[in-house]
Amino acid sequence: MAYLAKYLPRCGWDPVVLTRRVPTGMTDSSTNVIRVGRPFGMPSSRAQATISAVPSAFKDRAREIVFFPDRAASWIPPAVIGGIRASRRFAFDAIVSSAMPASVHVAASIIASATRLPWVADYRDLWNGNPYVNEPAWRKSLLFGLEKLSVGAASQLVTITQNLADTLSAIHNRPVGVVPNAFDTEEWHDIPFVAPDAFRIVHAGSLYDGQRNPEPVLAQVAALRASGEIAGVQMDFYGPNPGPLLELARRHGIDDIVRYHGVVARKIAMQAERSAACLLIVQNADPHTASEYGSKIFEYQAAGPMILALGPSESVLAPYIRSNALGWFASREDEIRSGLLQAYQAYREQRTLRAGARDARTAGSIAESFAGILDAVTVPQVGDWARRKEPASLR
Repeated sequence: MAYLAKYLPRCGWDPVVLTRRVPTGMTDSSTNVIRVGRPFGMPSSRAQATISAVPSAFKDRAREIVFFPDRAASWIPPAVIGGIRASRRFAFDAIVSSAMPASVHVAASIIASATRLPWVADYRDLWNGNPYVNEPAWRKSLLFGLEKLSVGAASQLVTITQNLADTLSAIHNRPVGVVPNAFDTEEWHDIPFVAPDAFRIVHAGSLYDGQRNPEPVLAQVAALRASGEIAGVQMDFYGPNPGPLLELARRHGIDDIVRYHGVVARKIAMQAERSAACLLIVQNADPHTASEYGSKIFEYQAAGPMILALGPSESVLAPYIRSNALGWFASREDEIRSGLLQAYQAYREQRTLRAGARDARTAGSIAESFAGILDAVTVPQVGDWARRKEPASLR
């Protein structure tokens, strides 16, 4: 969505971003950004008190009720109020919402209903049927109904792969557009390449509380280090939801080389990626995730270092990495070991950077695709005398 905010003006659309507040030090200098509500996952004091007052055995159930449809639920009321107020100020022609979290779509559906504006609902991940989300049966039923009710009113649905589009089309019984992920070369211009001073493996992104399991690569790093086949290795993890990462590192005796940095400013993560000897992707091993590229592969392409990706053997990442000579894909222990040894040899020979990718899409292409969709949903109908001359989009 940051790419749309940056590149849509080049396609004739003037975006205004409606988004959450973020922790101090993680804001940007973007103009036309309206920040409302608490950071996602921070409930109101009343909701927090409700959870705290519940015995520990029932806290999970309390969270399931308070955080509906998800951790961003408390953002919906201020987002709706902020969006409607912004529509009076900016005279929008269309709304674009991007999820997850799904609360963004819920807020957009209410704003679209109140303003009668065309609405494009963009799915970066599935809402229902997401393999990384485990819900009790009663919540699944309610969430499915809420998705059908809210997103069903959108003018156009968009997602990132044809496989996800087919799934969404079956849920909503309508065509779904596809706009693949990409990366922005311009945002890397002031991030210099730094030769790694150690065999540093960098992972930037969520591990989904262990659903993306790093243990197979931790085990192989531990074995290769113990055998002396690799030396001076360091592993840096950036992002939310690390799950049992540090406990796994202790279990394999490499807690001295595994560092978890948490959520950091994007520029810090980008600097870490550009100074890595090897960039790590960890996918869920469930075959149901085989059709997902994720967004990290494209960011890593822009960063430059070689990539080691772990996932199910059927993953679409495997041929993508091979065809673009991005590094190594591994689904078995021997493949992980081989990838690590090859990455280490490349580091020893100072060959950590790759050649440019052949199949990469640019951030500008995303904006061009969305501009075409916005143009289509805002085509004036007969008697539509209120059409604005200067279109604008709202998230």
